[in-house]
Amino acid sequence: MINKEISDIFHASTVLNREQLSFSKASVEALHQWVSDLSIMKLGDSSEALLNAMYEIAELDCTETLRFDLLQVLHPSIENVLIGLEKYFLDQGLSHSDRNEHIIELTTFMRAYFAKIYVDITHRSSLQLNQQKYAILKFAQNRSFKTARILSSYYALQQLGLLLTQQQMLYSPALSNQWQTIHNIYELAAKNNELLININQLQGTHFPVQNIQQAYAQVLLLDIFNTHQIRPNEIQALYQCSLDWAKLTQILPRESSLSRYIVDTTKDHPPIYNRKHHEDFKANVFVSTQQLLEHINDTIQNESTYISKNEKDFLSSALKFHVQNVLGTHSERQHERYEYSAQLQICFTLQTAHFYLSNAKTFDETLLINQNFGFRSEANLQTSIANHNHDAAQTQKIKQIDREVKQIYQTEVLDISINGYRIAWSGEAPKNLRTGELILVSESQQNKWKCAVVRWIKQSVNKSYEVGIEILSPDIYPCAIKVPSEVSSYNYQPCLLVQTEQEEQNRLSLVLPNLAHFKEQQALYLRFKNQEIKIYLLKSLFISQSFVQFDFELLNDEEQMIIDEFIQQQLNDLNNHDLWDTLK
Repeated sequence: MINKEISDIFHASTVLNREQLSFSKASVEALHQWVSDLSIMKLGDSSEALLNAMYEIAELDCTETLRFDLLQVLHPSIENVLIGLEKYFLDQGLSHSDRNEHIIELTTFMRAYFAKIYVDITHRSSLQLNQQKYAILKFAQNRSFKTARILSSYYALQQLGLLLTQQQMLYSPALSNQWQTIHNIYELAAKNNELLININQLQGTHFPVQNIQQAYAQVLLLDIFNTHQIRPNEIQALYQCSLDWAKLTQILPRESSLSRYIVDTTKDHPPIYNRKHHEDFKANVFVSTQQLLEHINDTIQNESTYISKNEKDFLSSALKFHVQNVLGTHSERQHERYEYSAQLQICFTLQTAHFYLSNAKTFDETLLINQNFGFRSEANLQTSIANHNHDAAQTQKIKQIDREVKQIYQTEVLDISINGYRIAWSGEAPKNLRTGELILVSESQQNKWKCAVVRWIKQSVNKSYEVGIEILSPDIYPCAIKVPSEVSSYNYQPCLLVQTEQEEQNRLSLVLPNLAHFKEQQALYLRFKNQEIKIYLLKSLFISQSFVQFDFELLNDEEQMIIDEFIQQQLNDLNNHDLWDTLK
């Protein structure tokens, strides 16, 4: 039932047929007292009580100014409950347990219904103002209705932005009529010259998003940044940054040379990239993000350049890379997809990739360092655990986690492009199925592994997902990396040497874990088995929460021979390995 209510929420009208509230008197003072008793209730009980209160306030036959005041009393408690519910299901990843699904449905409905009440207040207040336009004696009442319309428009857009963020974190689409509702609020405020009225001055608040135009710009930005290529915690981080970026985004009624995105406010559709579009799309809102792009570029060139605390707290290098790509490159798809049917093997994480590319050797074993330094094979490690009487349950848990991380999954290919696959993922999703995760893929056991990255995830039907995979290279080799300041230690990290062909020449790059001490213009030691050479990291080619891909150069060009010999040895080992496998 709740699914039907969610899908219709921005279509259904609310009938004002309730004379009084069942849980409290319909006054601000009485409702404050009722809310104060909610703090001792459990999350489930308080969410049920607040949802019922929202129902009743939405249906109460009263003035819109009173409805707004009553909803404002509930607002902080509703927000706290929604944050608690969102935290629960986001911690579960892509899990589809019945309990998780129920919490997702409840949270989506509460957030959408919360926004809908503010939307209704906006439109009813506007209707009242139009009916009383020439009533001179009702000047004070009209001013109250106008204030209610402005504030409810602002809060409606605020809640619609939070709803959109939640949907993005769940990889789910917007509800029917959701975007039309967003555009209608903006159009109404534009018609009444209320776009630029400062909410903080009107209500005594301290919001970084200061008016309806900025609130609308923020919602548009949230959609523009959602390319399905970032993780839920990054989507949350972008929301926090967008509170400051809204004022760097221009919303104009006419097109200019900087109008990168366009909106048709008569359509239930988000902003689109400004290019040749269907003739039915009549753009009447034009969005420029050039000032924001220049700001992001400044923060990349000078890391101390920030405008807010939010950016310092949330704007990671991976997110800077993402925003720069979205706002600075062409938004259209470059490669056509072709129908293709195949089974694809996948394993996740850089550490697992290193393990399989090293013929199932642990990372420590590949370093070929004297055993006295504490590096042991997996078998020796298990023997050590047994001899030292480790807790049996803990030992079993270690083995189980190791098996889960190294598990190879079978998936179905839906189609292919020149540089990747679109696959279907049904059933329980592993924890490492996340955007930006490094993976290995192979179409069969006979084919060698290719290095790839999970580029995007979209929710599909029957609790399944479509996943976009981009191939980085079929030629990858396991090695290790170490920061020079740690020469006396043996704190190595796994990395991959990636070989690609550009303009008929082989180009080498490195895939490293996304750790703070790996950055551009840095010298490192690169280790191949028992040999080490000093390298210098150049430009980052790709950044995600999982890994960073760097161009690099040798400090001593004569050591290129060591890399060439290593690659040739890897190729020989791979060919021999394949030969013996076929003879088994």
